[in-house]
Amino acid sequence: MIIERYLFKELAGTLFAVTTVLFLIFVSSWFARLLGQVAAGSAQADVIFLLLSLKSVDALIILLPLSFYMAVLLAFGRLYKDSEMTAMLACGVSWVRITRLVFLMGLGFALVVASVSLYFAPLANSERHILQKKMSASSGLEMITAGQFREMGEEDAVFYAERLSDDGKSVENIFIQAEEQGVLNLIVAERGSQTMEGDGSRYLLLQNGYRYAGEPGQVDFKIIKFREHKVLMKQPEVVFKVGNVAAMSSLALWQSAKPRELAELQWRISMPVSVVLLALLAVFLSRSSPRQGRYGKLFLGILVYIIYSNLLGVAKTWVEKGTVDALMGVWWVHLLLAVLIGVLMVQHSGGLRVLLAGSQTKGRNSEAA
Repeated sequence: MIIERYLFKELAGTLFAVTTVLFLIFVSSWFARLLGQVAAGSAQADVIFLLLSLKSVDALIILLPLSFYMAVLLAFGRLYKDSEMTAMLACGVSWVRITRLVFLMGLGFALVVASVSLYFAPLANSERHILQKKMSASSGLEMITAGQFREMGEEDAVFYAERLSDDGKSVENIFIQAEEQGVLNLIVAERGSQTMEGDGSRYLLLQNGYRYAGEPGQVDFKIIKFREHKVLMKQPEVVFKVGNVAAMSSLALWQSAKPRELAELQWRISMPVSVVLLALLAVFLSRSSPRQGRYGKLFLGILVYIIYSNLLGVAKTWVEKGTVDALMGVWWVHLLLAVLIGVLMVQHSGGLRVLLAGSQTKGRNSEAA
């Protein structure tokens, strides 16, 4: 039990460190993207942290299996580098004992991944889907940041408001520059508020301002003073699109017979399965000599993971398109990895050398006869 506790502590510590680093990398990169989208006016600043939290839950599906795989590679790599693994094997600690510990840890961690993949991630995607609809139906003025020039919709138009009311329903000291049928239009107004038409179109109702049309000095240059003037507000496309399949519950996917939904269900189930398979693979891939160092097999391990994850993505696409029968689904990718693990297991246990030695002995005996 002392060996098991020591290995468990080593793996748990490395797993925590790897998961933290990968999670922080993801959060920082996604946070930067969110800030850019808020600056572009395609997202509201007050929901940025909620969006980040929901996206983080969805990202755990990929991060957790990778974290456990990397943790086993790094932890066992250190044990080989410091000759601790060699000492344990020399003292009678068998590969079966070590592999069983990693398998049990992987099985427990797979239950965590399964709960995220099958329940929490779809729930987070569903919340993002609801939030997306709310953002699409929200007031365009809520997307405005006072004191900043912003583009309006997909047209070549620029909007500026000096102040925004606390309730977000009106703006003051407005400047708008837009090009309409090749004619440059400049609009300044004291105040503006949103108004809705019967067809659902949103307009910015401007009050007490001027409209300048054309180029100054030209014959067709116009200055129009108005008390009220309406400007159509085209809503920016919300960038946080969540597919209906990703937001569906796992139970609904299980009851469906559509290829796309079956592919999504198999993808979710594949995540906890990959935890166990990758953990066992890492046990044998991490074997190295002290001269190779702790990261001797890390590049090979990452390469195998990339190939495995890409094959899973290809298999999922094939199921969605009906190229591969749903019964075969993505399971053939897991089968290939299991075969690779079996080959490495035989090689590490010496079974392959025994078989080769036996065949060579038979060959020599037949020649002598």
